[in-house]
Amino acid sequence: MGVLLKDVAKALNLSKATVSWILSGKGDEKGFSEATIKLVKETAAKMGYSPNLLARSLSLGTTHTVALIIPAIGDTFYSQMAQAVEKQAHQRGYTLIISSSESNADKERRLISALRAQQVDGLIIAPSKGEDSAIRRMIKDHYPFVFIDRYYPELETNYVIVDNEGSSREIVQRLIGDGCRRIALMTTDTHLYVMSRRTNGYLAALKEAGIDVDPSLCVGLDRARYREAIVEELDALLARCPDVDGFFFSTHYLALETIRYFIKRGIDYRKRFRFACFHTTAALDILAPEMYVTLMPIEKMGTMAVDILLDNIASKEDYRPQGVVLENTILS
Repeated sequence: MGVLLKDVAKALNLSKATVSWILSGKGDEKGFSEATIKLVKETAAKMGYSPNLLARSLSLGTTHTVALIIPAIGDTFYSQMAQAVEKQAHQRGYTLIISSSESNADKERRLISALRAQQVDGLIIAPSKGEDSAIRRMIKDHYPFVFIDRYYPELETNYVIVDNEGSSREIVQRLIGDGCRRIALMTTDTHLYVMSRRTNGYLAALKEAGIDVDPSLCVGLDRARYREAIVEELDALLARCPDVDGFFFSTHYLALETIRYFIKRGIDYRKRFRFACFHTTAALDILAPEMYVTLMPIEKMGTMAVDILLDNIASKEDYRPQGVVLENTILS
């Protein structure tokens, strides 16, 4: 058994309450001298005393721990997001727990329940689209949480997202400006609101340019098996629409898999097509350097999500939800 609070108190011939107040940072408030405060802290350090953080957290009503639930830890976008959130949480004196929902609504609901049971002070969530009882329960309980990247527009919650529709429209307009008229849409997770906004941006750019929308150019992929499905879908797309001259990818990993397909098929994609993509990932700048990219401000999103969450934690029931929409940066 390690050194206990009573051991430090006994060594100094002080009460447990005195030692506890000083080690919890309340020495000045309780009127102890600087010499006594210094002696207690130095003695505790020499003896190797480690406070019972759980007991202290329960007494204070806070654990100084927050959690992040993301769809996929292995995805480069979400790993970068986790890094940004952890950095800001650490700077604000909080420990971060990271979990993956694997885009499964049931698992997400179980994670929310488990993390709340562990007395986590608040959550940052990139939600899957599914039954939202756990979300509504948090709202009802005034439990602090922030949506990041994705959100439920019909619910009054904290969120930090980007201008999905406007950013998509802008890079598709770049393709049109380069002369593309037969632009294919490659998308996934079409049940998600943010993905529908990206599709709307694609459609709006075509409409504004007077280009008729051709449904045969729109390809929706099942995220669970997109690597296998993309081969079948691209084979079919190029067979029915051999005049395709551009591609808009609603997410970075579809761009990477499409280029992998072209390389395996021996297609000179850099001469034949123009590309635009929502966000990017490693290797795309080498494989498709001319690609238009609308780059998401990941670090700013993570920082703002943490700051909003901690404001919510501090304000409790008096807090009013904040919605933030950030602008992307166009790379070309």
